[in-house]
Amino acid sequence: MQTENYIFADDDVLEPVKPRRQLSALWLWSHALFFVVGLSLLIWLVYAYWGQIGELIAHVGWGILVVCGLNIVRHFGRSFSMYMAVSPEHRHFKYRSALFARFGGEAVNFFTFTGPFLGDATKAVLLKRNTPITESASAVIIDNILYYITVVLMVLGGVAVLVAKFGTTGSTMNNVLLGIVLVALFFFIVFVVALLKRPEPFSHVLRFLDNRGWAPKFVTKQAEGIREVEKNVFQFYHDRKRDFFLVFSVSVLVHMVSVVEVYCVLGFLGEVPDLANSFIIESLTKVINAVFGFVPGTIGVYEGGNGLILKTLHLGTAQGVALALVRRAGILFATAIGVVVLLYRTAQGGAKRLKKQ
Repeated sequence: MQTENYIFADDDVLEPVKPRRQLSALWLWSHALFFVVGLSLLIWLVYAYWGQIGELIAHVGWGILVVCGLNIVRHFGRSFSMYMAVSPEHRHFKYRSALFARFGGEAVNFFTFTGPFLGDATKAVLLKRNTPITESASAVIIDNILYYITVVLMVLGGVAVLVAKFGTTGSTMNNVLLGIVLVALFFFIVFVVALLKRPEPFSHVLRFLDNRGWAPKFVTKQAEGIREVEKNVFQFYHDRKRDFFLVFSVSVLVHMVSVVEVYCVLGFLGEVPDLANSFIIESLTKVINAVFGFVPGTIGVYEGGNGLILKTLHLGTAQGVALALVRRAGILFATAIGVVVLLYRTAQGGAKRLKKQ
């Protein structure tokens, strides 16, 4: 499987230098450490609240099928966004190819310590079977950018609903909410400026380094591909406004599906579901996922964060941990599908190589 450093490579074997190996080792060990810390936190939470958590989860029953179904719907939506992000002249493949790429990439994200990088590279490589790698890489990046911009809007909306419904209690809460709003606004402004100005920062940096002989060889060899991907991404809004707003709208709908999932799970757990609370929980969960994205699978922090959020909403820490565990089951179900996709594609590739021999 190719990593993000080799995303534009075909048959060339690029020899990594020693400093890059050392950085890679440090990266992997740090992620392994974060995983152990997160897993320890999860074990402690389950141990501390097991009496309540076990009773709450027992109420879910067949509702777990609804949770798994809604999780799959989100993947269908993100896959459609990725499919539509590919330019029409290169979209000579079926939607299911984008769906398989999505499931496969997310499975890699879940099981590896590389964060989203290797998973996104996997999506691009899986789509490469049907379209040029620069197009598949552009589609993955466009889907991610528009999704995370809608995350910013979701977070701002969640803070607004939280303040409108509960007000602010104490200077600490005020500072936290203010910090969230300021960071979200910063990223939104950066996005709008990039959308209008089309800065192409990577090309400028690459030219600056290349002119001074500082650019690594493995980067200069892929310079043309990097520029093409960057152009596709920054020109997406200007060249294909219809597809831009379609992908943007689908991303918003994916968030709404997540809100519905929270609403349903709260009901399954025996709580009185409330749409406003569900919206607040989902929006603040996204903040936790973003802040602790360096923890593989956000293991532990996802559950602990949900416990803290529901405690803030006066619903109880155990209820928050139970909510996260039930939703985690839906994530594991989708991950299992991704593993099947990866095994199938690996077997398919192996069979083709055997035929050539």
